[in-house]
Amino acid sequence: MERDKTHIDYGYEIDLVVKPESSVPMFNREFAAFTGSGIPLFSLGGGASRQALSMILAGFHARRGYYVVETPIIASSELFKVSGHLQYYRENMFVFDIEGHDFVVKPMNCPYHILLFLNHVARSRGKTPIPFKVYEFGRVHRYEPSGSLYGLLRVRSFTQDDAHIILTGEHVGSTVKSIFEEMRILLEKVFKLEVTQENIHMRLSLADKSLVGKEFMGTLEEWTEVEESIKGAAEEIGKEHGIPYSKLEGEAAFYGPKIDFLMRVEEAGYSKEWQLGTIQFDFNLPRRFKLNELLAETHRVEQVYIIHRALLGSIERFLGVYLEHFKGRLPVYIAPVQVAIIGIRTGHEETDSKIELIAREVKNELVKRGLRVAKGLTNKTGLSGYVRQLESTVKPFINIFIGAREVREGYATLYVFNHKTRERDKVRVTGSEPLEIAIEIEKLIESMEKDVVSVSGVRPRVPGDYSHLL
Repeated sequence: MERDKTHIDYGYEIDLVVKPESSVPMFNREFAAFTGSGIPLFSLGGGASRQALSMILAGFHARRGYYVVETPIIASSELFKVSGHLQYYRENMFVFDIEGHDFVVKPMNCPYHILLFLNHVARSRGKTPIPFKVYEFGRVHRYEPSGSLYGLLRVRSFTQDDAHIILTGEHVGSTVKSIFEEMRILLEKVFKLEVTQENIHMRLSLADKSLVGKEFMGTLEEWTEVEESIKGAAEEIGKEHGIPYSKLEGEAAFYGPKIDFLMRVEEAGYSKEWQLGTIQFDFNLPRRFKLNELLAETHRVEQVYIIHRALLGSIERFLGVYLEHFKGRLPVYIAPVQVAIIGIRTGHEETDSKIELIAREVKNELVKRGLRVAKGLTNKTGLSGYVRQLESTVKPFINIFIGAREVREGYATLYVFNHKTRERDKVRVTGSEPLEIAIEIEKLIESMEKDVVSVSGVRPRVPGDYSHLL
């Protein structure tokens, strides 16, 4: 494909170059001068991928007893005064004035989730369940110095698979084990990443007990109770799954101890460890929002904690690490382009007309069934170069080839990406009509969606015709 030399001058700092060979990135750096550094612009396929992932995560959490919510991207600064973020985190926040009043671009979801809990308690009083679990696929914005920004791995605008759990001390140990199990299921069933002692370990960040009440808020009794519970849970996880853990004394957050899950993945030919999921305990927010006083009245409990919990962490960072690990491949249900249909011209007008017709009708049938599909045409001479182009840019999960022989004998040749071998498996589907071929392809994809459906209850279909990208 010949590179387009067209330059578009917007009279601004950017001089955009149209590059057909990079038309389907997960996110787009070309427009950074307009959006701002560290604010990724997800492109056509990338937006569909995020939506499909959001559907999976919403279903997954709803099935596990979380209330699925959505909160605004801005709020009055009063909310973040109560939470303490405006006093202690302001340098990392975007604060602006509207009609003489300060508003904040949301840097984290937790204050909103506590408001939702308070509203629920106010309406239902003692009927509100404890533990109370709330989940959001929540977009947040934080100021990061420009020198620290790094692709999708460190950005200013990002999304979290964010959940908060309000619970009492008796539930701490079982909740930690439950969160680990949620993370294991999600990584293994959805992302095909094995959770083993070879590639994951837990890091427990604990308080320096001599500084509790000074640098670490709360009482020594609170820290001791929670840390004993999480260490006990970590030991049980280690025995059951063989997952090691390490302890870092004095490395806890000022508001509570935490557990980070670190996964070793391949990146650019070598292994590197990245923090993904996290469990953070919080003694601060229950006090600032007076949850203990409220629940003493409504639930007859004296002490509650808040757990901040993410299984993937930053979605942008997780996708960046995952794409590096699998060389740009995502699972079929969240791949930007799931199926590429390549018609191979022969130079014979009647045959080529049939090839193009079948390719077009198969594409239309698959889009009707909720899939993201692209159709292109080439010839035998240009086929290898065409495929190399696809594999270096669009990276479809399934490549379908339709040529003279396929038309004559009634089948289609598929090359399906295999996450275990990181190679493509050759598959043949039969059908004398485009509808028959499309049905067989959908059956194949449904077989690959089984694990996702089993854990989330949804088939994440976000259809699209992306033929213009080939």
